Amino acid sequence: MPNSGGTAESVARARECFLKTGTVPATQVRPGIEESWRRSRLSGVGYDDLNPPYFEGLDTDGRLVLAAKPVLDRLEQTLLDAPVSLILSDARGRLLDRRVNHGSFRRHLDRIRLAPGFSYAEEHVGTNGIGTARETRQITFVDGSEHFAAPLHAVACATAPIIDQLTGRLAGLVDITCWSPGDGPVMSAVVCGAARDIERRLAELGSERERTLLEQFMSAERHGGQAVVAVADDLTMANRRAADLLEPSDHAILRDKVAELVGAGGNHATSFALSGGEQVTMRCTPVEANSAVVKISLTDGHRSPPRPRMRPADLKLAGTSTVFANVCANLAMHRQAYTRVLLEGEPGVGKVALARAVHCRYAPERSFMVIESTADVAGQCRAALGASGGTVVLRHVESFSGEARAAVVDWLDTIAGDTDRVWVVATADVGAELPDDLLGRLPATLTVPPLRHRIEDVRELVPALLSTSTSGRSVSCGPAAMRVLLRSTWPGNVTGLAQALCHALARRRVGQIQPEDLPESCHVTASHVLTRWETIERDAIIRALLETHGDKAAAADLLGISRTTVYRKISAYGITNPLTCSKMEHLGPGP
Repeated sequence: MPNSGGTAESVARARECFLKTGTVPATQVRPGIEESWRRSRLSGVGYDDLNPPYFEGLDTDGRLVLAAKPVLDRLEQTLLDAPVSLILSDARGRLLDRRVNHGSFRRHLDRIRLAPGFSYAEEHVGTNGIGTARETRQITFVDGSEHFAAPLHAVACATAPIIDQLTGRLAGLVDITCWSPGDGPVMSAVVCGAARDIERRLAELGSERERTLLEQFMSAERHGGQAVVAVADDLTMANRRAADLLEPSDHAILRDKVAELVGAGGNHATSFALSGGEQVTMRCTPVEANSAVVKISLTDGHRSPPRPRMRPADLKLAGTSTVFANVCANLAMHRQAYTRVLLEGEPGVGKVALARAVHCRYAPERSFMVIESTADVAGQCRAALGASGGTVVLRHVESFSGEARAAVVDWLDTIAGDTDRVWVVATADVGAELPDDLLGRLPATLTVPPLRHRIEDVRELVPALLSTSTSGRSVSCGPAAMRVLLRSTWPGNVTGLAQALCHALARRRVGQIQPEDLPESCHVTASHVLTRWETIERDAIIRALLETHGDKAAAADLLGISRTTVYRKISAYGITNPLTCSKMEHLGPGP
């Protein structure tokens, strides 16, 4: 509960002293107010004017507004004739709703732009109830000269944070504003009660969402004997058949497929392979935004194949995930049978490395050739005629010209009857289109999973990659840096991980790699592919955050931009504060 500091006159003198000297006389202001003044000053907020930004298209019909409406309606009736306003803001301090019935007070609020659409975040207007409660996540009372900006000195405000009990995140803020001086304990008690009532209603609405998903899930489970899974942002439900069919590594695959189908809208079906190699058909029924119920069945009723025994370790490859182990085992079986294979996967997953590892497991003394489109393909094929018992990899076969593909087809037909067989592996990016004459000569197809589908393998890949790059130096990956690596989606896959570690080794010659040693790209979860300019801008912001130990205001000063811009860019680029990992070191291992 807020407490009073000095008198209004002493607070005003303390503010003037702070603005001139950067220091505050002892005991004249509350500690929380002094800390907010310092944040406001670092943010570059004007102390004698107001210029809050205006936002269009705010969510004024969402869960928060729906939950808050009856609570605000009730309070509005209680305070009908008083010069007081009730305000609801979102988690970013942007006003969604304002209730004020007193004419002169409404006009004053309009003058200071305390109105729907404007942001009262602390970085925009300095110390105030909404912005400071947003920063501290605590009930906040600010009165008169405690406000950083002079135009706010005529009012007093009390604000309470609204926490979404389902996620633990800040959902919004509820505020009461009146003329100064205000009664801090009473106003704070009112907004505290309002916040708790809104939180309860948010939980009820969340429970309704979960009940809707559960009802759809149970209905699907009752109709037919299929595996059924319900997927939402933070929730997964599976019946017994789905639990028996799906491995833990299948969940990332399933979520990717659900996201694709929900994005397409309506009911859709798709076929794909699970981590164990089982071909399944999945039908997706969207329930609400980002949630769906899916039915999964084995394609053509086939039973799950027996799990192969070959492990990545047997091929001297790092990884223990089931999804990767099965690809290794299946490729090894094709090598033993000399079955020609199309090995597909995203760029950087290590298709050639996998083929080489299988080759070295069974025929290390034989030749291993890689034919690429950048050289004379026909000539390379002629040279491969003498590779009996060895392995020939047709790398990025989708990029071969028509003439090169014709040469490959002729070569494959020539060696088809040889008693000294050659194992042929063609690699291609996922989704690449190959002509039928070539596909017909590659009877088996295997997909190497992306690193995000076997993220647990990062723990083994990192020391393996470091051992090949340290040249005898004693360098390892610290727990905090490992957590950063485990949170990445790795669009560049294993190649991207290797490049990130090389970058870290250039900064850390010995000892443990720390989060600040990793490249800037490791500290983001961007929702789109960045342009070259956006990448430069993103990297500059991350470097500034690292240099200032995560202090956004100091980073903004270092970059010569406003704190508002830093916050906006952090959100737009999906930058995760690298300092968080170091601060959480004491929590122990785990992503």
